[in-house]
Amino acid sequence: MIRIGIVGSDNSHAISFSKLCNREDVPGHVKGAKVLYLFGFDEARNKEVAEEGAIPEIVSDPKEMLGKVDAVMVVFRHGDLHVKYALPFISAGIPTFVDKPFSIKPSDARRMIAAAEKARTPITSYSTLRFATKTVKFIGSLEEIAPVTAGVSAGPADRGSEYGGIFFYGVHAVELMLATFGTGVKSLRAVEHGKNVLAAVRYGDGKLVALELLGDAKPGFHLVAYGQGARAHEVDTSTCYREGMKVFLRMVRTGEPPIPYDEMLMSVEVLQAVERSLRTGREVRVGG
Repeated sequence: MIRIGIVGSDNSHAISFSKLCNREDVPGHVKGAKVLYLFGFDEARNKEVAEEGAIPEIVSDPKEMLGKVDAVMVVFRHGDLHVKYALPFISAGIPTFVDKPFSIKPSDARRMIAAAEKARTPITSYSTLRFATKTVKFIGSLEEIAPVTAGVSAGPADRGSEYGGIFFYGVHAVELMLATFGTGVKSLRAVEHGKNVLAAVRYGDGKLVALELLGDAKPGFHLVAYGQGARAHEVDTSTCYREGMKVFLRMVRTGEPPIPYDEMLMSVEVLQAVERSLRTGREVRVGG
């Protein structure tokens, strides 16, 4: 039985992940793991999450979990909190899931990756949408229209979010883009109209992808790919938490991170580049 601690009760994911592991009455119940500990800032919210997720113990300091858990999930909504609360567990050699966005600053992402490599312990960070059953099938089907030369990744985002602006929700569309079209992003140029942001993303192999981060629409999440034909996909979120949890537990058991570290860093660098392009009005390099 894998013993899990959750750090960050403000996020709905704290409830979603704990229910999947702890409550057998929940559809999609995941066997082989239990969430045993919870830390958060708000006492009332902690009690709510613990009750809904059947988490037996709330701790006053996340370090109380050290020596008592086999894995930890850092799920604070604001990405700026992730490095502070993840590093003690990573450095202690505990496999760690860092919820999306991995971080707000690429430097923080690099610190967590460096700590994981030094401790020789696996870490991961991802939007669970990329592991939704039908999305995985859609991505696999694109071989039938290869080579893919252009596409669209669209989803909601809010530059004014108190949880890190465009990073908080925009990361979903970015990760779907990277999972679908690859990580070879070279540059982008972003424009904003009202609350909607459109970034023209250039790939090193010639692909051009429209990254649509929409604050003035309720689009759900969509992917379109163009090559020797065209394919469109509306992301079905009904399986994403279950499949995302299974991916994390597989990492804990095998020690193999499911997402390459450079791809985890790239998701942060893309969103930073979007903000930089909006400020300067220019096409900007991604990463580097």
